[in-house]
Amino acid sequence: MLNMYISRNMCPQFDQEIAAETLKLQQIQEKYSMYTAPQKYVPPTAEEQKEIDSRSVHMSNVDWNSTVAEIEKFFYGCGEIKRVTIPKDKFTGRQKNFAFIEFDSPKSASMALLMDKSEFRNRFVTVVAKRTNKPGMNASKVGGPRYGKNQVVVKYVYVNAPAPGRYSKRFTPY
Repeated sequence: MLNMYISRNMCPQFDQEIAAETLKLQQIQEKYSMYTAPQKYVPPTAEEQKEIDSRSVHMSNVDWNSTVAEIEKFFYGCGEIKRVTIPKDKFTGRQKNFAFIEFDSPKSASMALLMDKSEFRNRFVTVVAKRTNKPGMNASKVGGPRYGKNQVVVKYVYVNAPAPGRYSKRFTPY
């Protein structure tokens, strides 16, 4: 009967081939893992965000059916455009009527500011410098320290109003 299992001590050349193949496979996996693995988004620091905002503009009153290519064509003479963003409504999927344009340099952004009050797709658009978004600006917290989390604010009290319902009377405990 043939011995099907060969011990490792008997074939050192076989062990070397396996080690070489394993090393080669690991190198290939490392090379392609950066293409297939999802990259985690790292938000820019405050300084980087200010630098990005210094070379970006906000364009409002944009037509609902505008495309990124049309906006790039509109700002073609201002300088090289790095990115155009047209936000969309997350519930309807319809684009909002404003856009952000990020240029390659702050000089290009200042050139784009000259396009304010110009006509784009039969609408007069407003082009202003993009402001840096500050955290907490869109908070829905009401008031100051007087309004707690569990407090109810009553605006109107109808004392002598008729009770709701057709024939019901107001509850009088005495």
